[in-house]
Amino acid sequence: MDTIPYMSRNAPLSRLSHLWVGTAVLAGWLVYGMLGLLAIVGASIPTTSVRADGFGTPDNQWPGIWFICEFAQRQRAPDDACQMFDDEGFQLADGQLSYLRITQSDETACRGDKKGQCFRRDRPEITITKTNRGRLTLRENQFDVTFLGCTQTFYFADTEHYREMWPDDDRCFWASKRRFYIAPFDGIYSFAK
Repeated sequence: MDTIPYMSRNAPLSRLSHLWVGTAVLAGWLVYGMLGLLAIVGASIPTTSVRADGFGTPDNQWPGIWFICEFAQRQRAPDDACQMFDDEGFQLADGQLSYLRITQSDETACRGDKKGQCFRRDRPEITITKTNRGRLTLRENQFDVTFLGCTQTFYFADTEHYREMWPDDDRCFWASKRRFYIAPFDGIYSFAK
């Protein structure tokens, strides 16, 4: 006598449920992939910026180069109206935030008597190095810097002698609580070769 193998009544239902689970997982991965693709495409589309209180320009930059006030402290404004610059500064141009550093300073009146780590604001000419520090988006009274996969918002306000910048409380791992007191350098500058 021929025997028929035992087949459960639920076998077809079981195969169907595996098909549904597999389809749901595949759909989830497709949605995840599409969202990732949209994020990449969205990050590469140029943004339209707003003038930032007359200091920014429609092409997403602040004019010139800016240096940190030498006698400012982490949370305190400089007491010399920013007449002495630190050897570090910024350029906000072409959709990028760049870190600047003067290369040839022989100034001796720097904080802590550190020779060459500052220069006078009225110096006629300097040579600097430049390093990219992230993608920049200017907005009114604030800007965003995207660096190492994290976007940090900074706010700014102007005084008579300098601009004060500070990070949003929701900080990236690379941002500190430090306030920056900066002013534009009005002399001639060139990039080190």
